[in-house]
Amino acid sequence: MPKRGRWSLVIAVLSGGAIGGCSFFGRPSPGGQVPEPINTMLPKTVRLSPFTGTKTFSEAGGVRGIDVSLQAIDSYGDPTKAFGNFRFELYEFRPNNQDPRGDQVGVWEEDLLKPERNLLHWDNIAWAYKFKLKWRRSLPVGQKYVLVVVFTSPFTERKFAQREFVSGD
Repeated sequence: MPKRGRWSLVIAVLSGGAIGGCSFFGRPSPGGQVPEPINTMLPKTVRLSPFTGTKTFSEAGGVRGIDVSLQAIDSYGDPTKAFGNFRFELYEFRPNNQDPRGDQVGVWEEDLLKPERNLLHWDNIAWAYKFKLKWRRSLPVGQKYVLVVVFTSPFTERKFAQREFVSGD
């Protein structure tokens, strides 16, 4: 089914649920199950883009945040919308460890459960979500970090993604 056709089906089902008094956006359907075939278009994984990395967001200079690009991937392997909460955790990199996460540097929460908030971060061209995660202090260029993304939603199980990158690259 073409992507536009799939989204038309999603909108029709969600609209029908709202008209019938059922709310998909506040809670899962009765029994905690999303009906077929809608469940196949829910996120099965989240994937951080290789373009995710540190960014200078101010004219003052210095690395002051992370420019994040990520995709939610459905059962067909296609990018899809993700209604829920994204939690971003930044850690210093720990070399030569099974778990490379060292001390935590920052945490950000983005609630995308409401459609209007969801659209603020959606990039229609890249079929991905874009986030600009900012902090007050500058991070040293050349230092390695680990970014962890946790996606939670009333419609799916919790999803995780992790990416290592070097500040300033």
